[in-house]
Amino acid sequence: MLTLVLSVLALAAAKPAEEAPAATSAPEAPTASKDPEALKSQTPAAQARAPIFDPVVKVDGKALQVVHGARAVFHLTDAGDPVLDKAEKGQLATAHPLGKATETFEAPGKGQIAVALDGSAEKKASYLKIWNGLDYPVIYRAGVLVLNRGKLEPGNVKVCAVPAGGTRLETWPRPVVAVALATFTRAADDKTCK
Repeated sequence: MLTLVLSVLALAAAKPAEEAPAATSAPEAPTASKDPEALKSQTPAAQARAPIFDPVVKVDGKALQVVHGARAVFHLTDAGDPVLDKAEKGQLATAHPLGKATETFEAPGKGQIAVALDGSAEKKASYLKIWNGLDYPVIYRAGVLVLNRGKLEPGNVKVCAVPAGGTRLETWPRPVVAVALATFTRAADDKTCK
């Protein structure tokens, strides 16, 4: 059910919003006595706005976006920027009641990191699982897009380092539609949080 709600919400969020008319003086109304070409210049053109939220796994600038029900496998540049290697659909077993989901994700290859986002209405939480295929602990910054009373709201979250060759699970008691991760750096130790 949560998956259906999130899918519908993501599609709705991708539609351009209606703009309220500006509080300026109205342009002169076209009159029937003007020629048709002059009327065209007075008719405002419909301009498409970029979607507020694009419900896909992607790298946008220096940030990685992962959406609910998906996983990103990526590597880092020397500057710590993510480069997407592949995107996968799937579930995290821990995000669902016992026996309701089977996790099919495998550990990423050496030098890669993977991030999956999932959740369920039954658990009343969202889960972010990070696999670290690097030989050092990694820390990052994260922001979430949360469904709150039918609206998408952004927010920052506290995260902790992922140990070298290990995994970390972050949990939030709310329906997270997407998470953005950026500023990947070597952590001082496995207990580093920010």
